[in-house]
Amino acid sequence: MPFYQRAFLYLFRKRTKTALLFLILLLVNSMILGTGMILHAAQTTQISIEKKSKAKAVCEITQDRDRISSQDIFAVKQLPHITFLNRQAESPAYLSDFLPITASDSQKPENSQIHVTAYDDLEKDGPFATQNYRLTDGTLIQPQSDSSAVIHEIFATVNGISIGDQIHLENEHGKTITVTVCGLFLSGNEHQQDNTLDSLYRIENQIFIDTKSYTTLFNSDQFNQLIVYTDQPGQTEALAEKLQELFGEKVEVTSSDALYQQMKAPLEQIIRITKLMMAFTLLSGTVIVSLILCMWMRSRQREMAVLISLGESKGTIFLQTFLESVMIFLLAAVGACCLGTLSANVVQAILSVSELALVMTPSLQMKEIVVLFATGSLVILTAVLLSLVPVLTTNPKDILSRMEG
Repeated sequence: MPFYQRAFLYLFRKRTKTALLFLILLLVNSMILGTGMILHAAQTTQISIEKKSKAKAVCEITQDRDRISSQDIFAVKQLPHITFLNRQAESPAYLSDFLPITASDSQKPENSQIHVTAYDDLEKDGPFATQNYRLTDGTLIQPQSDSSAVIHEIFATVNGISIGDQIHLENEHGKTITVTVCGLFLSGNEHQQDNTLDSLYRIENQIFIDTKSYTTLFNSDQFNQLIVYTDQPGQTEALAEKLQELFGEKVEVTSSDALYQQMKAPLEQIIRITKLMMAFTLLSGTVIVSLILCMWMRSRQREMAVLISLGESKGTIFLQTFLESVMIFLLAAVGACCLGTLSANVVQAILSVSELALVMTPSLQMKEIVVLFATGSLVILTAVLLSLVPVLTTNPKDILSRMEG
């Protein structure tokens, strides 16, 4: 009778033992699969955090006469792992067709000027990113914005300006550009300002425009600040050092990766704990399955000794016992996959109603299934080898004589 037929008949005959081993392997496989899913979810979340952490280095000029030029920006673009450059510039300007808001009777030029600030992306940096200002209507300046402006809501109300209207900005030499209002904002500190403030320094007279409009108005491609974003948040300090070497003393470079560091620590701890759980599961699973198989093999020593005496090779005996365990393992692995899919769906349903801004969403992936079959097969192979050592290393005559005695 072929060894595979004997393996199937043995499992059928020993249904109680088969069911017991199935439940144990189902538990072990479920633990392997569960820890694998948690590990994958943590690693995926860590990668996602690296992409969305907004790790950056901020380059700010130390003197107004030494601004960041287009040549400097081109050199920064050549550095590796740079994902985005947010340029910032600011200058006083004049309104051609409206009046700035002021309560001062000063005759100085500053009391007839407005403060113009330009960003490539106003949502990423500036007072809106730090939540000092809040957008009340419309949209902020974005990289694709052209001839756009975000103005103060009180300034808009006093001058009868609405979103979509155009305003004309003028530099000190009389050059004028036209921008379209795309957003309105408020600060919340408007009433705390001193009435003696000149118009240039009042919050209501701050106007945010895109960098293209700024360079056209002031005929300048020099900037006060350059915010450099990277896709390697762990190397932000190294990037800051490179930028400092590149700019020299004309700028001060600071790194900003606080968000990444705050999220990185707990995730790394989860990954370490999960890997420890995986190792413990494999070790305990191997030990438990080996002990059970050793107990079974001890009761089957006579059967195996007889088979060897009748001419069966020890390799065939090993294949039979290995096949028996593998068949039970495959059934347990399928059951573990079903339980894993069910538990993943339950966890996702729970997390879908969570108010957490960032959550891990475990899911059953092909990678986890491959890991389950690979590690489970290793556990079965190790357990079978350990359980068969006493049989395969002992002479069949000694086994039979000991059993008869």
